[in-house]
Amino acid sequence: MIQAIEQRSIAVGDRFFRDLLGENYVLFNADGTVTATDGRTSISLLRSGVSAGAENAIARLVSGVAGTGVPRLARVSPECFAWAVPSPCKASKLVAVELVRSDSDALVDLVNRSSLCAWTREISSRQAKEQVLEQEEQLLAYAAQVTEDLEELTWLRSLATNLELSESGNSVERIAESVLPSLCRLIGAHCLVFIRDIPVTGMDSNLPLVWKTGQTEVSRQHALQIVAALLGQGGERTIVKNFSEKQFSDGRFDGVESCVLVPVATESGRLGWLLAMNKDIAAPECSRTYGDPTYNTYMREREFGTFEASLMSATALVLAAHGRNCGLFHEKELLLRGVIRSMINAIDAKDSYTCGHSDRVAEFSRLIAQQLSLDFNHCEQVYMTGLLHDVGKIGVPDHVLKKPSQLTDAEFESIKQHPGIGYEILKHLENLSYVLPGVLHHHEAMDGSGYPHGLKGDEIPLNARILAVADSYDAMTSNRPYRRGMPTEKAEAILLEGSGRQWDPVCVDAFFRTVNGVRTIARQRSSPYQPTTVGAGPVLNREHTVVR
Repeated sequence: MIQAIEQRSIAVGDRFFRDLLGENYVLFNADGTVTATDGRTSISLLRSGVSAGAENAIARLVSGVAGTGVPRLARVSPECFAWAVPSPCKASKLVAVELVRSDSDALVDLVNRSSLCAWTREISSRQAKEQVLEQEEQLLAYAAQVTEDLEELTWLRSLATNLELSESGNSVERIAESVLPSLCRLIGAHCLVFIRDIPVTGMDSNLPLVWKTGQTEVSRQHALQIVAALLGQGGERTIVKNFSEKQFSDGRFDGVESCVLVPVATESGRLGWLLAMNKDIAAPECSRTYGDPTYNTYMREREFGTFEASLMSATALVLAAHGRNCGLFHEKELLLRGVIRSMINAIDAKDSYTCGHSDRVAEFSRLIAQQLSLDFNHCEQVYMTGLLHDVGKIGVPDHVLKKPSQLTDAEFESIKQHPGIGYEILKHLENLSYVLPGVLHHHEAMDGSGYPHGLKGDEIPLNARILAVADSYDAMTSNRPYRRGMPTEKAEAILLEGSGRQWDPVCVDAFFRTVNGVRTIARQRSSPYQPTTVGAGPVLNREHTVVR
């Protein structure tokens, strides 16, 4: 291995010496001994032209050049000079020596050859440095492009992740609030504005809605003026304007140097606009002037281009599609609520005494769910479950529902079938699958004495435990064919007494934290309760267990 390295060093040095000295030189080791010459000038030829004293002078010259690494020209005899040049390889201590006669022509030839070689190598070195700098710039450009592409892909992935289109509460504005701040940073805008001027549902009002993000505050009116001015310039299409303040003289573009306007639209129609304003350059404190080598780059950094417009267009398309989906979801939800309302009306038509019961239970249940800190969607699911909890009573005979006297055991068993009937009616509606646990189990009791499955404690679904409290309270305080509604104070006392045995104590506690809201809703019932004296014996609540 060591020999191979030495041979490579000799080969590199040999090419260098041939370019500089030609063929008439001898290679010396650092100690002044001659190395292999491979047919070049032999040591005998060198010695034939110099005296013994010159040989010693050459040895000292070689030793000094090997030590310093600096070439030297020295007179070694009255007749000649010795020109000693070290190897270009740092690991090598080889020194090439050329004898030059002591006349002006020979010295001039040496200087010319050395100068030409040095000049050629300097030019080559400069060209190599320029190539290295150019390659470094290309590598930096490639790295910047890869970073930019990675950021774009990461952002698009986050955009897709945030689009939970099945969530009814996930409005277009909530999507904008989630994704537009990161888009503003990605495209380097001082401000990004989302303007929605087309209604998504029939409930939209106060349009246009203006949502803004970014480090620069822009008023709602100013943003609308800019959009109006740009629309007058180019119609409903993507518009990129750089240094546009000179194109408008009415003041609507004050403070706006560059901007991009993108329609939030699909083929089926437009929803609004995305407006980006002013590029956020990397070093705003560094000024550039025309003629500066970096002037063009600096100006491009202050401009919006196809990259920013493309990202904004992709975002606008997603927002528009989501807006369209929100509209369709809203229409579907209205249809579903209409079907539910029809089912509730059918129940009310069977028993006028329970008219409004499902609505009140739904409202009570939502209040309890809110007190339990359940999220918005969960609270709405509890509300919908409350509306449908008694739909199974459609399958209970009228003479049983409206019987004014005490029920027989067989009739009570018929009443107890309504949770299962309701479950069977609703189980085929996939969009309402979340109501099934509450519909089936809202008559279960914490001690296992309820029906239809005798579940205990946490075995009972949370929505069912919430409904049990709300349903029991409304049933106890409402008039029925077989009894008058009891006073609210008595019903509330019964709830407290049955907490932990019949009803979930956590839900009962949440009920009393919102009891004022419950009472307000209860007072609005179409057939207010008429207080009667409640005896010391048990009060039979037909849908529930016996309460005392």
